[in-house]
Amino acid sequence: MKSRHFVLVVLCAMPFAAFAAHAATRDDVMYAASRCGGIADNRTWLECYYGAAQPMRAELGLTPAPISQQNLVPPAIPGVPAPQSQAATPASSPKSKQGFFDSLWPF
Repeated sequence: MKSRHFVLVVLCAMPFAAFAAHAATRDDVMYAASRCGGIADNRTWLECYYGAAQPMRAELGLTPAPISQQNLVPPAIPGVPAPQSQAATPASSPKSKQGFFDSLWPF
């Protein structure tokens, strides 16, 4: 009986784990695409944008973007961290300075 509950919990948690991994890949792609913003030529910018999407293409099992497109993506700036995925980390609520009874009594 306990093993059934464990299997049920694992099966229910799997989509959330996949979503977190998928969201992290989306964040990586968007961060890389933002680095293409400094390219003035529209065609070159678009090629860079396609190259920036390579991590998602790999995750989805699509054919890889050409190396020429991938090489157009500027490297990350040293010392500037990539944005962290919001889906992978739970949101934290600010701690209240009030006690439980203080929140019930409005005065």
